[in-house]
Amino acid sequence: MFTTPQDLLYIVLALSILWFTIFLCWLLYQAARVLKNANDIIENLTNKLELIADAVEFIRDKVDHVSGKIGVVSSLMNTIVEKFVVGKLSKKLDKRIDDSAMKKKITRKKK
Repeated sequence: MFTTPQDLLYIVLALSILWFTIFLCWLLYQAARVLKNANDIIENLTNKLELIADAVEFIRDKVDHVSGKIGVVSSLMNTIVEKFVVGKLSKKLDKRIDDSAMKKKITRKKK
């Protein structure tokens, strides 16, 4: 079967090339699996980030909606406080000032 050592060398080289080819195919398969897993992770991360962005946009819309109503309520409360609380306090203060002015006039006339 092997007449010369060169025949044995060719058979060993053929087997070595075969095993090297099998190794390269296995390595290429593993690299493809790693890239597929990385792609799946990136897609999953992208979906999660989109969900977070949607949630933030929803919260922003709700806060904007509420803040618009709070501005109206704030101006309404400001008007109510101005009319009732500050108005009553200013009337009482004016009355006290008038009373103290009257007392001063009375004490000046007595002197």
